Amino acid sequence: MRNIVARLCMSEDGIVERPEQWLPRQALGQLMPGSGSVLFGRLTFERYAGSLGTLENTRNLVVGSRPVIARPGTELLQGDTRRVLTALKSVPGEDLHVIGSLTLVRSLLRWRLVDEMSLLIHPVAAGRGTLLDRRQLRLISMCARDGGVLEANYRVRYAATAAPSAALMSTGRWGGTRSRDRVASTPRTAVRTHA
Repeated sequence: MRNIVARLCMSEDGIVERPEQWLPRQALGQLMPGSGSVLFGRLTFERYAGSLGTLENTRNLVVGSRPVIARPGTELLQGDTRRVLTALKSVPGEDLHVIGSLTLVRSLLRWRLVDEMSLLIHPVAAGRGTLLDRRQLRLISMCARDGGVLEANYRVRYAATAAPSAALMSTGRWGGTRSRDRVASTPRTAVRTHA
């Protein structure tokens, strides 16, 4: 089973929307993997396909309901996006990389299909735009790149959807749980006095 890895540019103030407004266009090429399969949303593909020169080395999969301008090596994924990507994930092979495509990344997170997130954090303040909710991300590695860019790689942690057990009382300070069965049911004196 292959992973889906989302790759986004982020400003130092946490903005992930429309990086072409606050980054030079050639910086977006840093998102491209050297080889493998790349997933694009339709709008992102139409916006950047001409400026990303490394598309010839990758299998380009475009998610969209409308046709896109054809380029060599480009396939349009049609049908129910969730089902198509779930099926693609189950086929053995290299990881699938989602480049840019914030709307697609959000949908994949909602469907619990993203396994890892790679953020290229640029030393630029974007000022305004959409922030990425990083509460469900767990940092697994970080490295410095040229130009003061940090590459932070995260594993996505999805919250459990099962209903909590009636025996669970609360979450402990360090993430453990306390069970009602383990708590003494009769009051005990904390300090004993001796005469």
